[in-house]
Amino acid sequence: MTDSVRPWDALGLTSPFRRDCALAALVALLSATVLWFPDPTVTATGFVLTLLAAQAIALCLRRVRPLVCIALVLVLQTVLSAVVPTGQEVRGAAVAIAVYTCGTLLTVRRSFALAAAAAGTEIAGYVLFSAVPATFGPAPVMQPSAVVARAAGQLLVALAAYGGAALIGQNVAMRRRYAELVELRAAEAARAQAARVESALAAERTRMARELHDVTAHHLTSVIVQAALVERLVERDPAAARTGAITVREEGRKALSNLRFIVGALREDGTNGAPAAGLAGIAELASGQGASLTVTGEPRDVPPAADMAFYRVAQEALSNARDHAPGAPVTITIRHRRDGTTLLVRNDPPAVVATPTNGDRRGFGLIGMRERATLIGATLTAGPTADGGWQVELTVPRAEGEPPP
Repeated sequence: MTDSVRPWDALGLTSPFRRDCALAALVALLSATVLWFPDPTVTATGFVLTLLAAQAIALCLRRVRPLVCIALVLVLQTVLSAVVPTGQEVRGAAVAIAVYTCGTLLTVRRSFALAAAAAGTEIAGYVLFSAVPATFGPAPVMQPSAVVARAAGQLLVALAAYGGAALIGQNVAMRRRYAELVELRAAEAARAQAARVESALAAERTRMARELHDVTAHHLTSVIVQAALVERLVERDPAAARTGAITVREEGRKALSNLRFIVGALREDGTNGAPAAGLAGIAELASGQGASLTVTGEPRDVPPAADMAFYRVAQEALSNARDHAPGAPVTITIRHRRDGTTLLVRNDPPAVVATPTNGDRRGFGLIGMRERATLIGATLTAGPTADGGWQVELTVPRAEGEPPP
């Protein structure tokens, strides 16, 4: 309830002490009501009601000073035993509430020791002021044997009541500690999951940075070669030099376009692998994984970053199909359209439920695919199919200014 308004907060009872004071007022009112209305002439004298109210007020300290609270309540309970008529017993609810509170805050041993002390104090006062009235009260009206029998019954009731209150308090405390432990573990799991997701994203960005670095290096090498050719032809053959300058401009534009995707990404140290295959390499990839490939439409050139994205998404989708649906047929469809190019990788439902061997990585492949699609301005969708399979679809729109096929 940390994100919602508690009922007592709406009443201004924002602190535990205020809530305990409100509880004390309620207990005092209920105690007076229970004693007064059945028979206002027997036990509900003004002094008795005052003592019950004082017991209830002591509950204001039940959480800030639990031992002081229960000591005050027991002292007042002893006084109650002295002022009520001989042979009668008045047991206020404050004693049980104080014992319950000690059960929620103290150890098991101390909680039940206080419950036994509360029962013993209450019965000792009852026996003392019923069996020894010559010193402490009016003439006796009960025989010693009757006092003992009555005290034994009252003791059992008190032990059951206060022992039950302590037991309930311990149970509540245990449930609270368990809830705190669950919340703590959930928070730790969430932080660990966030760290793993961030690590997966960083790894995917690093791999993209390495690939795009190689593509950009290729473009810049071409620019340098073309610029050297233009320098040689600028006086001898101006028309050829102009053509070379146009080539330099196009190569520079492509290089700049790819550089936009790697701003902020970091390249892994010590890796100098060749660029990944693009759309042209998906056929070999599908053959190696036992997937069927279908290509529709007129093939067209796509930006190098998008070309690598197609290959990586196909590679990851096939890997996921192998891990989570082993043996299921997999189809790859590449559609070249006027508005862009789409890659669709679909697998049928698995024949048997697969047991993942890389549980820590599960789910991160999709995160990496989405990150790659976002960086190149593409659209990626992934989800289950109607027959229980799975499909991944990547759509790269036609670049602005690119002529349609």
